[in-house]
Amino acid sequence: MGKGSTKSEVRHFQTLNDGRIGCWVSGCGQPATRWIDMERYGIRRWLSTAYCDNHGDGEFNDSHHVHRERRIKEDTK
Repeated sequence: MGKGSTKSEVRHFQTLNDGRIGCWVSGCGQPATRWIDMERYGIRRWLSTAYCDNHGDGEFNDSHHVHRERRIKEDTK
């Protein structure tokens, strides 16, 4: 648990009814298509948040933190 944390686990995604990872934005309900990772305050640890293609682009406007995008590959089984 990080300094100042009040929970032992924080999940930055929604779980959809079919078990897939869903967009973090409240009320969106779409499957997540990407993780946007943020390196906070220069700490070598990434905070990962799941977003669909319609949400999350604003994260890259924050010049105070390093961000990266990782696409979620759809399971084709």
